[in-house]
Amino acid sequence: MGKIPYVSEYKLFESVEFKQAEEILAEYNDFYIFNLAQINSMYHDCKENYENDEEIDEEKRIEIADRNARNATDHFITLFGSKDFAESAMIGFHPAWYDIQRMLLEEYKHKTPLSESATNWIARYLRNVASVLLFAQKIVSDLEKMGAVTDIIDIIKDGFRILFEKVQTEKLFIPEYHKTKAVFAKFRKAEQYIEFCGKLWSDAERSS
Repeated sequence: MGKIPYVSEYKLFESVEFKQAEEILAEYNDFYIFNLAQINSMYHDCKENYENDEEIDEEKRIEIADRNARNATDHFITLFGSKDFAESAMIGFHPAWYDIQRMLLEEYKHKTPLSESATNWIARYLRNVASVLLFAQKIVSDLEKMGAVTDIIDIIKDGFRILFEKVQTEKLFIPEYHKTKAVFAKFRKAEQYIEFCGKLWSDAERSS
């Protein structure tokens, strides 16, 4: 498998041992919790919130600081709080969290507004990759368990390989796996998986 940006390791159509998944998940949790605290603190304490208006009283200053910190925190949660990041640890998807952390620390040092952070596109890109890998592993695994014919499984694999290549280079919309996966509990036939994949792939193509 080829190297892709901001990713240390990944697997396609496979899961990993629990210990490896646990280590990846711990690294993600550390990254997420640390940066939530950093962003909240940075935006709450930012003097630029009100330094140009000396007439603002203390109560108003606190209100502005609280609002800015809350908005920044919500933005970070939107970027990196997807459950697909946690769930994809189970299939060996390992973003380069330490590299991304170094980038964020540099931005904190220069007080880069979160709206201008390089991590805006990185987070969306990584989330899309995670979701594609989760869909691919789940669908292929289910088809193998139900004894689907090899030709069908090979077609599904080829489709996900193409989608995986495209999601690395194109701006596609991929639904979050954890918000969609409940539908698979209703599937009893290979045709239902094929229909789902066809819609997933065509919707992604139209979003590019």
